[in-house]
Amino acid sequence: MSGGSVRGLAHIGVLKVLTEAGIHPAIVAGASAGSIIGAGIAAGMTWQDLIEMARGVFWPKLLHGDTLERFCARHLPHRFSDLRLPFAAIATALPGKRAIALTTGHLASAINASCAMRVIRGRVRREGHVLKDGGIACVLPADVCRQMGADFVISSDVWEVSSVLRDMGFHPAHRHAHRVYPAHYRTSLRHTDLHIHPRVPIAGYWPGDAGIKRMVAAGELAARRALERFSKKQQAQMPEGNVSAGSPIFHSDVRSSGSTARV
Repeated sequence: MSGGSVRGLAHIGVLKVLTEAGIHPAIVAGASAGSIIGAGIAAGMTWQDLIEMARGVFWPKLLHGDTLERFCARHLPHRFSDLRLPFAAIATALPGKRAIALTTGHLASAINASCAMRVIRGRVRREGHVLKDGGIACVLPADVCRQMGADFVISSDVWEVSSVLRDMGFHPAHRHAHRVYPAHYRTSLRHTDLHIHPRVPIAGYWPGDAGIKRMVAAGELAARRALERFSKKQQAQMPEGNVSAGSPIFHSDVRSSGSTARV
């Protein structure tokens, strides 16, 4: 789950569609805002639970580190070991701007470090490391999921920069993509089996229930379209004559993030 500030609420809509499709992750990794939603998923929260969690706070307040840690302590388990699924919160270690996967210890401090946005937030010191926002060094941690054992990686990508670049005509497959997309983002796309990229409306940025609904709806729409494309691609790759009308393309066992899921 990528970073993206308040756009991270769209991850909830992605989770909703995946859940309805019978896809349940076995490994979760999140950077920046994605670490908050990702930790909730790893804790066993449903998409409905995550919406209620989102409604319980004025999101701009979470830009303050102490407020964010109290929020996490109220809604999430205390330690990584209390989570139901393996989870990594991605932060950037300074100096050097090296991506680091936080997977043990105090959960709230790890999320705080992962969300320590440049300019807006100060550095977070945790277990001997000086840390900043995970999006600086690894905004879309698909490769981290792969390192944690995932066979099939689904990336929910709400990163603002990638959305702006795509709108300008610079798709990651563009011949000049290497000049505008950072290497860590291009690497993550190579490790991604199913890429979900919500188009978030400007109105979704407005704090409150209406904004949350718009963000979640954007995630839902993108996830449904991505699953449809994946289904068509899978069907096209099947030998001719092996697919009959109405064949359940998404009713075979697929390895999703390290475990078998009914898709």
